[in-house]
Amino acid sequence: MSVFHKIVNWHPALHTVQFAQHRAAATGRAIAVQRYGLIVLLTVILAVGCTSPTEPDTPRRRITEPSKYFLNTLHMSEYDEGFDVEELPDGGFIFAGRTWMAHTSSIDVLLVRTDAEGVVIWKKTFGGVYKDEGYSVEHTSDGGFIITGTTESYTNGFNDIWLIKTDAAGSMLWNRSYGGTSYDYGLDVRECQSGGFIVAGQTQQSLTGGWYALLLRTDELGNEIWNRRYGGHDGDMGTSVAELSDGGFVVSGATSAVGNRSSALWVFKTAPNGDIIWERTVSGTQSTSGTRLHVLNDGSVAVIGHAIPDTVQTSNLLFVRLDQSGDVTVNTILQENAFGTGLDETADGGFIICGYTNPYGSDGSDIVLSKITRDGDVVWKRLIGGSRLDRAMAVVRTSDNGFMLTGSTRSFGHGDLDLLMLKTNDVGQYEE
Repeated sequence: MSVFHKIVNWHPALHTVQFAQHRAAATGRAIAVQRYGLIVLLTVILAVGCTSPTEPDTPRRRITEPSKYFLNTLHMSEYDEGFDVEELPDGGFIFAGRTWMAHTSSIDVLLVRTDAEGVVIWKKTFGGVYKDEGYSVEHTSDGGFIITGTTESYTNGFNDIWLIKTDAAGSMLWNRSYGGTSYDYGLDVRECQSGGFIVAGQTQQSLTGGWYALLLRTDELGNEIWNRRYGGHDGDMGTSVAELSDGGFVVSGATSAVGNRSSALWVFKTAPNGDIIWERTVSGTQSTSGTRLHVLNDGSVAVIGHAIPDTVQTSNLLFVRLDQSGDVTVNTILQENAFGTGLDETADGGFIICGYTNPYGSDGSDIVLSKITRDGDVVWKRLIGGSRLDRAMAVVRTSDNGFMLTGSTRSFGHGDLDLLMLKTNDVGQYEE
């Protein structure tokens, strides 16, 4: 099983809603008083019974502005997950993920547009009769969206990288698949300054060959300009990409080039044509991997991921920062027994990070949401979850300096795996 499969299989809410029942009893000496108490009790029971029940997948507790901070879930099937989210210019949000399609008995790419309060405006699915998934979405300069992921329905091999371009209403304009005769995954996509798109992912040259990190550069219609492979060891991959001001790119991921059957968090910078300028690995005594990166204005790079101790069957949420030359300046564990999945910069130059706990031997997990400084010091941390599986896969800072997360939940909603939309204020609070 590749490192990518392990990452995808992580995909896991929120403060458990507690209901209290109050019992009233009235006693009296006179029969009239007893009858009066009975009448009161029946009145209360009837009043409670006539009250509209709280929508089970929209628990709320007011903070200050009920419309701004919320927990919503989207239930389309027994299998709905969100992998990426972005805020739109009007304050709404776009989500990418996957959903189960009963009529084809397969999984399709899911694209969901909501307003600022998390109310669904439209939702679209893309796919064929096999498994097709969307891992990354970006709002494009023409007002539409670009999605990358993987497809088994339209492929030359077992699966290919899939790139889908839509208009502002989510209607498909074009789609392209890229890959060989084995496995290919698109894990992150960005629109380039000069037009077109850059995709980071993972590819296997053949079923018996090694795994490579991949960069794929296309024009605005998805026509391939170039693609470059990096590594070639067992489990090498690129999970996140950003374009730099000079037109080059920086990529995070993992490589097993360190040997000892371990992986190392891998960051490399390339020229605009994909040639490597520098690369760094972060490993030590633990097997590490980078999940998502963010480039700061000074050219430094922040990466969230995980570290797996050699002697323990669990993982730790890892934060790493490198300067613009690639030298590691911060390398710290933020949460034990957890994975790191999402990262964005906060208004004060720190970071918001998300992930989920991964207790060994347990079927449950909780969302991890934490504000940290540039040096990785924790400002505050929230563990959010119910009694079942709850996972955050991506987080973005919003225009009001709050945060939007997406992922999946079984604790809230309909009890199946539902897509999570969690909007918090600047200290991680929301309405239950």
